[in-house]
Amino acid sequence: MPLINEKLKSISCSEFRVFLKKLIKDKIEREWTANFIDNMNLVMIPRMTIKRRYENKGIDLIKLINSPSYYQRVKKNVNSRGSLEFKDR
Repeated sequence: MPLINEKLKSISCSEFRVFLKKLIKDKIEREWTANFIDNMNLVMIPRMTIKRRYENKGIDLIKLINSPSYYQRVKKNVNSRGSLEFKDR
């Protein structure tokens, strides 16, 4: 699901929902549920707010969407609170 450019606006709402649900399934997102994502109004909640939410957890959302290797690394190193944790820092 690569982005056309670095802006999060270029991904459609339905693709963004699918991506967020994938984060839940892969246990990267631990606070939200699939039902919450379905009911989320992506017009009222700016995507940059969601991006900043992940940045606060140490995760680059754009890179997470674009890079399969980064996605796998995050999946392997996310802690129980959904924050990125590297053991060999």
